[in-house]
Amino acid sequence: MQYQTKIRWSLISGILAALCWIVGDMFVAGFSVNPADYPLFSETYAGKVDVDLAVLMLEGSSNRLMFGALIGAMTATLFLPGIWLSYQFVIDKSKWYALGIYFMLIVSVLLSPLGHAVYFYVGEIHKAIYHTDPIAHPYLLETANAFTKSLYITWGTAILVMFIGWLLFSILIFTGKTMFPKWAGLVTPLFLTIYQLPLQLILPASDFKGFIGSAAFNISYFIFFVLVQVFFIKKLKHKDMRTGN
Repeated sequence: MQYQTKIRWSLISGILAALCWIVGDMFVAGFSVNPADYPLFSETYAGKVDVDLAVLMLEGSSNRLMFGALIGAMTATLFLPGIWLSYQFVIDKSKWYALGIYFMLIVSVLLSPLGHAVYFYVGEIHKAIYHTDPIAHPYLLETANAFTKSLYITWGTAILVMFIGWLLFSILIFTGKTMFPKWAGLVTPLFLTIYQLPLQLILPASDFKGFIGSAAFNISYFIFFVLVQVFFIKKLKHKDMRTGN
């Protein structure tokens, strides 16, 4: 496969992955919920659960939550060609730091499916608590806490590795070690996610706010790959012509 063909399909793959994950995030966690509407969790069990997480998915049907969890978990590998494409912009790809950042971004993708899928189980167990007789709640609360802890570990680790990886990639751009202009370090997925925070703070509670909040990082991925296509992809194609790859 020619280098330019690899570039084209890697870009398409990255954009498609971001779109699938945006949909997945919106379906599995794209809710705007007032905890006070669910006193069972916000009052009765306030000290036994993560209240915001417990009430987040109560209104989501099982089919909706399952679809959201699966479309993300089963398309995560589509991000890998996009990560490879980003790595192609590094000037000296053989340097230890370049390889280390590339590996970290790959690991962040591989860690993401499990953390994303666990949202389904967290949502379903809290729905079970909400709709069952209180006599069953002690065991269900114990199970819910185990699922929640699993979510903290899996999703938290994936997000931490992802943020560190893109922060380091931004530093590569700022220090002139890539073919991106230095200002492009401010439009990596990390910074694009940070820019969304004020919007989330000023938006009133609504389904739209829930959608944006749940999919913030993957919206950033989508914008990043679109920017690569619009502004920067010609640099790789010109390099390909000069080197004869």
